[in-house]
Amino acid sequence: MLKVSYRENYLRAAKFDYPKFVPVYINIFRPLWNIHGNKLKDVLRKYPTLFRNQNLDAVRYSDVEGVPYIDKYTTDAFGCVWRTRVEGYIGEVVKHPLDDWSKFDSFKLPDPELGVPTENGEPQPIMPWDKIFRMLRKAKERDQPIIASLWQHFFFLRLIYLRGFNNLIMDMYRKHEKLYRLIDMLTDYYISLIRIYKKGFSSIDIFAFADDLGAEDKPLISPRMFKEFIYPSYKKIYSEAKTNGSLVFLHSDGRIVELWDLLLDTGVDIQYVQDKPNGLENILKLKGRACIFLDINRRLLAFGSPEEVSNYIKQVFEFFKDPRGGFIIKLEFHPPARLETIDEALKTLNELIWIEKT
Repeated sequence: MLKVSYRENYLRAAKFDYPKFVPVYINIFRPLWNIHGNKLKDVLRKYPTLFRNQNLDAVRYSDVEGVPYIDKYTTDAFGCVWRTRVEGYIGEVVKHPLDDWSKFDSFKLPDPELGVPTENGEPQPIMPWDKIFRMLRKAKERDQPIIASLWQHFFFLRLIYLRGFNNLIMDMYRKHEKLYRLIDMLTDYYISLIRIYKKGFSSIDIFAFADDLGAEDKPLISPRMFKEFIYPSYKKIYSEAKTNGSLVFLHSDGRIVELWDLLLDTGVDIQYVQDKPNGLENILKLKGRACIFLDINRRLLAFGSPEEVSNYIKQVFEFFKDPRGGFIIKLEFHPPARLETIDEALKTLNELIWIEKT
């Protein structure tokens, strides 16, 4: 038996307060379930410590063999139209509601009193507050960290979804007056959502935000542009989130090395970072400055041999495992990851996560 609860251990890791083990997140995308079926469940059941909060019997997947290709359109709460080609993946925005500024005067953000918008309108455009608060209560009952999510890609990418990438970058270059107004609207909107979260649930451990700021080899926005257009809003929003002692988690895919100082200055406590575009040596420079939520090389997990994956995970733990904490690890499996590779990765994790065995 653990001497600390899972929730307490997670918060200890986030706060550099000597956790008993390294928290682990494992995400297996739906196409892999279609490929491996119940054999995948059998592998996961071998590691109950890693899946203590998941009911594997409840996992459902389609009868389609292999990758489930679809062609589906959805509209989110902001009016962005999404197209999805593979079931289980988010897709891309194919229609931007503010592709022309002439539409701005009639544009309205969703009503914050209705709930929190989902990213692509799935499973519904807005998750109602009563359902959100039920989920938070259930997390508390299950001894999980109480995480208030603002869903994916809440600000920079939301501006892209609304305007389109090329339009947004030109708006920033030209310092378009309506862009500043839109940014102010979004900032006030997310602050309103945070206040409703806090009013409805008093013991929130973490506010979770996501905004992919990087491509594979460079940030999508320069530090100068980030400092002018995004940084002030991040700072205001995170400040509101932290008023009752909650931590701030920021997910950001891609290379963001050049933005780290600015991101941490906005108030980020837990920085999600991908190893492949940023490099382990660079990520080591974050050690001790923020809790590192490390997303392991997805290509390696998908195509690497069991031995390659195991050796790499061992190297990561040598770099980042620390008795003080400050390290959380995530493995995300995509096709065509093999069962034996998944099995070996989980076996390696199961052996390495313990900082102090009980």
